[in-house]
Amino acid sequence: MVRFDDLALFDRAAALGSFSDAAREAGLLPGQASAAIQRLERELGIRLFARSTRSLRLTAEGERYLPHARAALGSLRAGQDELRAEDPELRGVLQVATPSDLGRNVLLPWLAAFRRQHPKLVLRLFMSDRVTDVFKEPVDIAVRYGPPPDASFVALPLATGNRRVLVASPGYVQRCGRPASVDDLAGHACLTYALSSRIHDRWTFFDGEQRLVANVRGPIQSDDGEL
Repeated sequence: MVRFDDLALFDRAAALGSFSDAAREAGLLPGQASAAIQRLERELGIRLFARSTRSLRLTAEGERYLPHARAALGSLRAGQDELRAEDPELRGVLQVATPSDLGRNVLLPWLAAFRRQHPKLVLRLFMSDRVTDVFKEPVDIAVRYGPPPDASFVALPLATGNRRVLVASPGYVQRCGRPASVDDLAGHACLTYALSSRIHDRWTFFDGEQRLVANVRGPIQSDDGEL
């Protein structure tokens, strides 16, 4: 693939008649400019310059290619100038995937405020506990619980102090009693979380630095984390 910077160096080297002068103008070393031209020549499969110890001139192929290179550079620069001249305000469609409970209870007020700051932006929200595949589905930002599953993701912490609490209705406690320890949960009817045919029936607790795990079960399962 032809690089923009290589084209620019080719243009300036042709205009100045020197790799060294073109490199100096671009803030590069002469060897870097020479390597860029060689890379461009390999990509095109032609020799652009006839080199000697005292002179540098375009080959016939280089002379034919130069107008096309300059036209391409001009078009790219015109596009950059047009983008810079536009209103810098955010616009377009931003697609966000988030767990349903976090989206409704935490993110909605934030997103509403963000939308007021950027009225030309359209927000498209996907609120579901299903884990969205960011590579296969049209999602720009995905909010997840826990650490990112892929080290190549660009991830930022959103709520580092997020905690889940164990609750029971007063009627259930009156009928079945209150569990006194994590181990007692095995004898209680627990509401388990089901997602993508997997039942999340291992609950983790921490007592200081000690990690405690309870294997739970119950007659009701749900795919909604808020429930």
